[in-house]
Amino acid sequence: MLQLPKYSIGVGDRFAHQAKAQLRACMLAQDQGIDVVPVWNKSNREHTIIGSDPCSVRTAADAAVGQLGWSKPYHVDADHIHLDTVDRFIAPSDFFTIDVAHFIGQPADTADLDAFLARHGELTGKVDIAGIPEPFDTTRDSIAQIAANYLVAITEAGKIYRHIAARRGEGTFITEVSMDETDVPQSPPELLVILALLADQHVPIQTIAPKFTGRFNKGVDYVVDVSRLAEEFESDIAVVTHAVQSY
Repeated sequence: MLQLPKYSIGVGDRFAHQAKAQLRACMLAQDQGIDVVPVWNKSNREHTIIGSDPCSVRTAADAAVGQLGWSKPYHVDADHIHLDTVDRFIAPSDFFTIDVAHFIGQPADTADLDAFLARHGELTGKVDIAGIPEPFDTTRDSIAQIAANYLVAITEAGKIYRHIAARRGEGTFITEVSMDETDVPQSPPELLVILALLADQHVPIQTIAPKFTGRFNKGVDYVVDVSRLAEEFESDIAVVTHAVQSY
């Protein structure tokens, strides 16, 4: 399976003029002993606004890599794609950010919800997560409420993943699931349920983009209580580690 290295950085070459400079930054980091690989990303929305094509991102990335002699991995991300926009990204991309935020909250099928709850009794009661001081104290009803909110979205993520895999082949691309473009952040217990739902869909995610506490003013600043964000982020990392071991 194509693996994303431990440290990567998403870079957006919006007008196909910055790839060399962005790669050079990664090379300067390497000179300081930090191996970080670039992931060039551009969404369908950005392509539509600018009038560019997904293949142009691959062309610019390949050109920068060739000109600077970069020998480490690099990737091209089909950013924030949906089922109706993914097809033109399949050939040039090897990283897919599956965006299902707009499916959050859609009504879930009762039978599907009951089946999930029956499979995942481990989510109910006192749930101990290494790295989080207090266990999650959940009930069947609280887990049902979380699952009902995200089940349709994660089912859609499974559909999109299988659509890509059928055309590119299993293991030939990196999968991320994004649900950060929403108004309400996901709590660590919600993230655990989301990861269980993804495991049921057999989506081999390597990275996930939840909505964090605070307000992201795109291109300007991130407004947040830093200590609260740090605690939330560390809890999310603990939940991800637990899910990797469990699912």
